[in-house]
Amino acid sequence: MDRSRSSIPIIALCMSLVVIPAADAAYTAFAWEYGDTLTVYGNANLDDVIDEDDIEYVRGIIDGTEDETKFADANYDGHIDEDDVAQIELIIAGEEEKLTILDMSNRTVTVPMPVERIVAASSDTLRTLTVLGAEDKIVGCDYPTSWSPIWYAAPELEDLPDISGGGDGLNVELAMSLEPDVIFVGTSAKLNADEIQEKSQVPTIAVTSYPNDLWIVDMFRIVGAVTGKDEKARDLIAYAEEKVDEITEITSKIPDEDKPVVYTTHGGGMITQCCGAISGVEWAGGLNAAEFTGNSEVSKEQVIKWNPDVILITFGTPEKIEAVVSDPVLQDVNAVKSGRVYSVYISKGGWGSLGSQLAALNYLAKLFHPEKFEDLDVEEEGNEIMEHLYGVDGIYTEMAEEYYLHRWD
Repeated sequence: MDRSRSSIPIIALCMSLVVIPAADAAYTAFAWEYGDTLTVYGNANLDDVIDEDDIEYVRGIIDGTEDETKFADANYDGHIDEDDVAQIELIIAGEEEKLTILDMSNRTVTVPMPVERIVAASSDTLRTLTVLGAEDKIVGCDYPTSWSPIWYAAPELEDLPDISGGGDGLNVELAMSLEPDVIFVGTSAKLNADEIQEKSQVPTIAVTSYPNDLWIVDMFRIVGAVTGKDEKARDLIAYAEEKVDEITEITSKIPDEDKPVVYTTHGGGMITQCCGAISGVEWAGGLNAAEFTGNSEVSKEQVIKWNPDVILITFGTPEKIEAVVSDPVLQDVNAVKSGRVYSVYISKGGWGSLGSQLAALNYLAKLFHPEKFEDLDVEEEGNEIMEHLYGVDGIYTEMAEEYYLHRWD
């Protein structure tokens, strides 16, 4: 298992100004505390990879020249000693018999290694496992019933047992019958990881992509470490960073007075259903109309007061766009007057998933600043990104047609 160092910057997370569910709050606390740290026991020096530096650091703790850290106790026995050095050596070689991680609900979970059988009970983990090339380890999942790149990248997963039980939960008995080495769930309150682990006696790891970042590196690092795909995870993080930099290198130089004010509403059909501030909007050179994060109901009067230059409707349809454009109350709003009301592929679980959301950054940048991105072929670039991640050409084109995305001639 390759553990070579990769330099990844800390990605700032925006704290919500609205009340968020306890499960989401736990994740937010996790993200703030651990930032750019690989949360695997053995990562003694708290960077993003387990390597020889961690052996040196543990020996420094033993010698009294380094401070103890949370993840220095590699074998998770309550003591930092030469046994931890031995465990780190096994991790570096990919020969560890167990791996202890801190998941994104701040839970410590020990997993027997290697992991060969996985139950994926969330769309986040299903996409992540597929992008990491670990879909062959999945023995049961909640296969997406609405459009997903999984349809093209791993259609064989549809034939696996549906562990959702036909709803948003998890059929624990069915999951247990599949004899998984690990169960991946989301951090939402719908699936309580502690209860699932207690009932199934299977290590259960909670991860999430959270709504307001384009990608969440913690999810990729954790899933990568558990599946032996940590090098691939680091490569994907670096790739995503490169793609974001290609856009922000341009948009960061645009003065605020030249940036459009952007209001994002989710596709429930009501303009008052606000998605809050979206980090991708800012990276693409826009200014969020809302200052809070997370979904919230607002009044039409508030939308008028914000007077956005662009309105984005998540999963918008021609009918939903027309409803906004023809609303007599909104006729003085800049976006309505100029016809800059668009469908966009953004969702609560979306900005943390690589692929469709990474491609969407190009889409937003060209919507906001067509003159600065005149030479950007959004569809070609989107298909290239999706093929790099999912191994299939044409996925962005399919997504654009499915969600009525704006197309440039």
